[in-house]
Amino acid sequence: MAKPIQFYSKTVTATADGAFQVDDTNDIVLTSVNIHCYTNDCYYGNLGVQAGILRANAVIWFDAPIRISDLWFKNFTAGQNTVIVITGTIPMG
Repeated sequence: MAKPIQFYSKTVTATADGAFQVDDTNDIVLTSVNIHCYTNDCYYGNLGVQAGILRANAVIWFDAPIRISDLWFKNFTAGQNTVIVITGTIPMG
């Protein structure tokens, strides 16, 4: 029998031009992750470097375990706040 999973979903709107996290909870690890970008483009990466570019109305995904607190985002253009939605699954037990 397959192990049960819990579904995770969280939305954050940037409120400044600095790097931000969607969730800073260190113990949330998702095994399958979709990251949606709405409204404006953004950079994504880790705390030190946000070099990836995620365009508005695009989705990126990871099929490997990801600790949500390791993901950081930043507005691509100053003053144009992005909206990020992360969805994924958390294995239980």
